[in-house]
Amino acid sequence: MWVVKLGGSLHDSPALGRWLRWLATAPGPPRIVVPGGGPFADTVRRLQPELDFDDLAAHRMAILAMQQYGLVLQAQAPDMRLAESEPELRRAQAAVWLPWRLAGRAAIAPSWAVTSDSLACWLAMRLGAERLVLVKSAAVPIGVHAAGELAAAGLLDTAFAGYARAFAGRIELAHREAPLEGALEHLAPPCRVEA
Repeated sequence: MWVVKLGGSLHDSPALGRWLRWLATAPGPPRIVVPGGGPFADTVRRLQPELDFDDLAAHRMAILAMQQYGLVLQAQAPDMRLAESEPELRRAQAAVWLPWRLAGRAAIAPSWAVTSDSLACWLAMRLGAERLVLVKSAAVPIGVHAAGELAAAGLLDTAFAGYARAFAGRIELAHREAPLEGALEHLAPPCRVEA
């Protein structure tokens, strides 16, 4: 199984539809799409100081923002199923994860240091996924880089390195414009992440 996180920054890019079509139809292992928070999470970030709610509430609202963005993704790729529970995720060939049921009240640090990147790694660990691919709009460096360096460069959240150390599979960053052809295994992201 692969877990593929589609960053919320892709929400207004033509690349989003291309990734969704490919993930829905490419031959290869089962794949679970983890939605970023996109503009929905940006709204939570903006409103937190204005409405003065704590980090736990913001964390839960950000997970609900991922849930909303997940509904958008599945609406754009109706061949993909929506999946909330572990059994649904494990049965799917191609699905969009709706995270609230598994992650909304899980023991995950309520902080902006934990974004959909870390939640994607958390899910990949929980499902025993072989590969985690994080699709980014920002330029992805070539070569192997430590998760801490990628966090310092703003490409990963600051909690990601801790999750990456506990994940036994392969972690990669892919740019939204990466070539997508044929089977899933042909994807060759330019950056392999090390914990």
